[in-house]
Amino acid sequence: MKPDVVKTKKLDIFNLFYSGAAVVILIGVIAKLLEWPAQDLLITGGLAIEAIVFGVSAVKFVDVEVKQEVATEATLSKVAEGLGTIAANAKAAAGETYINIQTGDGSGSDTDIALDGTEGVNAVVRINNQELINGTEENNLKIDINGDIANASLAQKNAAHSLWQLEQMDILSLAKDLFFQPAWDKLSTDDYTQVSQIFKRIFDKKLPNKEALPFLIQFPVKLPIPEMSKLVLDKAHTMQAIEVELLCKAFSIIKFNTFFENFILSGQGESIEIRPRKSKEQQVFGGEEEVVLSHVQNYFTKELIISPNIECLKSLVKLKDQNLLEYFIQKIDIKQEAELFSLTNILNSESDELKKKLLSKFKKVRYNVDTAAGYAYLKNLVQTTLSFSDSSLGQQYFNKIIEFQIAENKTIVLDDVVNCYADTIYFGSKNEYSVALNELFVNGELTYLNYINTIIEKLVTDNVSKKSKLLELFNLNEQDTKKDVFTKLNYHLAKTNTVPAGSQLAFILLYKQYS
Repeated sequence: MKPDVVKTKKLDIFNLFYSGAAVVILIGVIAKLLEWPAQDLLITGGLAIEAIVFGVSAVKFVDVEVKQEVATEATLSKVAEGLGTIAANAKAAAGETYINIQTGDGSGSDTDIALDGTEGVNAVVRINNQELINGTEENNLKIDINGDIANASLAQKNAAHSLWQLEQMDILSLAKDLFFQPAWDKLSTDDYTQVSQIFKRIFDKKLPNKEALPFLIQFPVKLPIPEMSKLVLDKAHTMQAIEVELLCKAFSIIKFNTFFENFILSGQGESIEIRPRKSKEQQVFGGEEEVVLSHVQNYFTKELIISPNIECLKSLVKLKDQNLLEYFIQKIDIKQEAELFSLTNILNSESDELKKKLLSKFKKVRYNVDTAAGYAYLKNLVQTTLSFSDSSLGQQYFNKIIEFQIAENKTIVLDDVVNCYADTIYFGSKNEYSVALNELFVNGELTYLNYINTIIEKLVTDNVSKKSKLLELFNLNEQDTKKDVFTKLNYHLAKTNTVPAGSQLAFILLYKQYS
């Protein structure tokens, strides 16, 4: 809330001198024109005054804004000390019953009160019309609850009534005890009472009674609303699920959603524990899928704490759903096979975007055809890429990542494989021209297909996937056309940095002629 501003007026002395000197100069000019005897004196005097004014014109008095700040805890504590003294005198002067705002007990219906104050102390506290006055000429204290100020001598018997109301609402000890949230007036009486008990037991904070909230909201001194983020716990406490739900309800009213930045909830049912959050800990929603929660328990037990499975907590937890899966991907060490395979099992039913983020962490997955080293990674990669909604995108990533070691110092990729079973390729309208395939690929490229077929059969045997899907993934579902052979030949020539000769050159010329 913006502070009240009171404006006061100050005399601008320099402006007075500016105008006065100008008047003298103008009169001097008139005297000069009319050739008065005092013409030189008037002009000289006016200019001298102007020179003095300009010399000190850096100092200028203007309107001053006086800010009246909302009462802070420190100022309210001072008010409390004064009211505390008054309350002590009032208790001795009257023995009438009062309403205990913390407990709601007591009785009494009088609302207009006034009592004699101590010597030299005068005050009027008006609640409903928002008026707080101190220092009248009369030496007595008047407190008006409903808007009527009665004479002190007529209502002294009711003095303790309102002062005790202030005391029981913690106005007399506001700075250290009262935890005031006016928006919680929207809670039902039962809910508010239970929330009060929870805050007292867990956070050692005293909430005013529900009936006191309207009084405090209209109190003439603007009461500070405490910051929820500054709540602290001295130790761990146990809670019930219904208490957690009540806290969620109260937090939603005041739009407080940073609870888990300071606290951690764990456990289920009757054994829910709330404790201070450690620096590296993060809360995870307990309603995630079982496979996700198992991954947390197996690989993130120290940093990720699973919350109770209470639906209202989900809105307070930041690390959930896709954000949680992205956290797994960010933290993954792909050299840890068990963790990697657990994560890919989770991602197989998720979006292609998440799978792309995981696969982008790989440089290469190498499978040794002789020793079968890397087979677990190969199977995992096959399952992940086959799970893409966009199969062509999955195939693209598989082709980019996988490589096969066929000899001690020789590895190949899928682009190296020639998938053409014909021994001879023919050209011309009557197939009058032909080129032998083994004359085009002279570095053993035609043997690569056998390695890949063996790998596919092994994957089929292990029930990794159907053969038709594997052939499509390995780009072997159809034989290479003349165009594919032409592309593969140029690829191998560029890879080996050789110039086409003989049958290779003939094939290239025939392809360009007849294609």
